Amino acid sequence: MGIDDDDSAHGGPSPSAERDDKPFAPREQEEIESKTPISPPAVFEVIRRAGNREMSRPPSALIASGLVAGVALGFSLLGEALLRAHLPEADWRPLVENFGYTVGFVIVIKGQMQLFTENTITAVMPVLEAKSRRALRGLLKLWLLVLGANLVGAVAFGTALWASRHIEPEVYRAALDIADHAVGFGPWETLLRGVGAGWLIAALVWIMSTTDRSHLALIVLITYLIALAGFTHIVAGTVEASVVVLAGQMPLLDAATSSVLPTLAGNILGGTVLFTLLTWAQIRVEFDRDHRQGH
Repeated sequence: MGIDDDDSAHGGPSPSAERDDKPFAPREQEEIESKTPISPPAVFEVIRRAGNREMSRPPSALIASGLVAGVALGFSLLGEALLRAHLPEADWRPLVENFGYTVGFVIVIKGQMQLFTENTITAVMPVLEAKSRRALRGLLKLWLLVLGANLVGAVAFGTALWASRHIEPEVYRAALDIADHAVGFGPWETLLRGVGAGWLIAALVWIMSTTDRSHLALIVLITYLIALAGFTHIVAGTVEASVVVLAGQMPLLDAATSSVLPTLAGNILGGTVLFTLLTWAQIRVEFDRDHRQGH
């Protein structure tokens, strides 16, 4: 016996049918919508639009923002060094001092500055949707401008830290020890550690796009994990590499080939390939369907 037959037998619609026919009150509808998670295709669209905005900004604005971001990430190394210099040597010290690493990222992300590793997902989304050479050229241009500005700012901070080494010698020695350890993994291990950092930064961007709430705790948690795991980040790592090179503990060419370039490759592999492209493969069909329905 079907549902319609059952309804007629009882002289009216079933309770579920009655419930479906009755609209929710406006206040109830708002409550339902506020508690419904945003869908993955919608998250993609949020990030894609942000990427389009970034790619349409004037080059001078991108460079200026990237320079400030590079300098700001230097405070990650300084934050770690300050904590290490004032903490006793103990097994638990890394659990505390690595919170210093989060400082630069909080400044950059909350300040909405241009950070290359964020653009390994944000600026890639428009290219995946447009599938055009023009979009690809825009991505490469953005990457070049932002990465170059980030690295210049990072080297500037590292140089300033080295130049002021006699002002707070204990803090400088702590910074040098941290930096020396960070650049000493070797190229292949550095690349793999860079994959971890790139993936986590891309995941951070994705998660932040799902909510309008304060992201401070999330930024601290993710970047603290990057520091605690010893993952390598191209901009923060360039600050560390510049300090080690200026201190005479590593030749410039070695720092570039064994630390900076492998970190860059790892961040792109983790952020763009292992997170962004795999996420796109997961939601592509849904996104194309929703996009067609919207038009």
